[in-house]
Amino acid sequence: MKILKKSLFLLFVPVALVISTSGHHFETDLAKQYPQMDLTDLFVFESNQPNKTVFLLDTNPQSKKDSFNFSPNGIYKFHVANNKAFTEGQTFSFTFKDNKVQFYWDGNPENELSQTGTLIAQGPVNRILELNNGIKIWTGTTQDNFQGNAVGAELFKHKVLDEGVYDLSAFDVGEKGNYFGIGKSSVIVFEVPNELLSDNIFYYASTAFEEDANHWHQVNHIANVLFPHFYMGYDNKLRSKYGSQGAVEDDEIKQNVINNLTKYVTTAGIQKDPKAYVAKLTERVYPDVVPYEVGTKASYTVDKFNGRPLLDDAMNVSLGLLVGSETALDDQVSIKPERYQPNFPFTIPIDDDYLKASQKSVTINVENQIGAKKKNTQNTKTPQTPINNWIYYIVGGLFIVLLIYFFTRKKK
Repeated sequence: MKILKKSLFLLFVPVALVISTSGHHFETDLAKQYPQMDLTDLFVFESNQPNKTVFLLDTNPQSKKDSFNFSPNGIYKFHVANNKAFTEGQTFSFTFKDNKVQFYWDGNPENELSQTGTLIAQGPVNRILELNNGIKIWTGTTQDNFQGNAVGAELFKHKVLDEGVYDLSAFDVGEKGNYFGIGKSSVIVFEVPNELLSDNIFYYASTAFEEDANHWHQVNHIANVLFPHFYMGYDNKLRSKYGSQGAVEDDEIKQNVINNLTKYVTTAGIQKDPKAYVAKLTERVYPDVVPYEVGTKASYTVDKFNGRPLLDDAMNVSLGLLVGSETALDDQVSIKPERYQPNFPFTIPIDDDYLKASQKSVTINVENQIGAKKKNTQNTKTPQTPINNWIYYIVGGLFIVLLIYFFTRKKK
């Protein structure tokens, strides 16, 4: 038995390495192609400062210490809505150029891929930017803020989905399976006054990348923990489709989620009414957005999602939900409190540029106020409208007709 377990461990180590170095620490096609735009984690929680809320995003699982790990050709977006339908709300966006970060605001929770909105402020990477409107921003590199048994999770998934076996011994590898623990992340964290948010919000994050001039792709979408890996099984095509979408309900993806959850829940045999449980959980996790009651203590638990704090063991929670358990399952990997701090930026920077700086904070005067109508799509290009494209088609067509006429007309 020990030899078998060792063989399975060695078999799933390469898979775990893939898990810990790709989108949500799991793969989508564009995330593998553009790792700088690959989102790996998202946290939202109450600040230690009164009446403020923190948004913290991890990206680029290939991040390196003392390197510039953000994309200069993309947009990192936090979509924050006043309702689950995302009909009202706002988008906070970030771009990076010349070792500076640009911060934007748009009064639409889901704007076009190429749009950023109004430029609010900009400042150096690896400094705490204290804006004179009450917002704080920090961008830089940290240890990976996620902890979990990657090897055990992949083996557990394989046993359930491929073999129909519910076997928690898959996690016996323990801390040896925590390949997230050796990784690093690029982090965007900002703290906003609660007066800029509605009482209840729904949120997710995304990245968009300009592959060619005026040709934009959404690279990734992130909200609930491990959503594409656990809830979507092995369907890489649908994972990529999911990564390209916003807060929408796609029938194909929803059915895929239902099918995978049904397999987990029926195999575990914990729930008396698997169909009802799967329907309720699907409604809770899809579309993939997370609710948060602003000003309250964040918690990501089996019973309730209310934002997500840094110290909740989200993998254990996700495993418990998957199988229909009333409590979180233990993946035998613990959260590492030493990776966090009680004060902004709440995670711990590791770049020497920040650590050795005599002045770690910089006061920034905003260039525009949040809510201003002025638009500034700095460092981005707005795609041509269909009307403009048709003008080119018509002019081009007329030119071709004239050429044909010129070369085919009969001489008198």
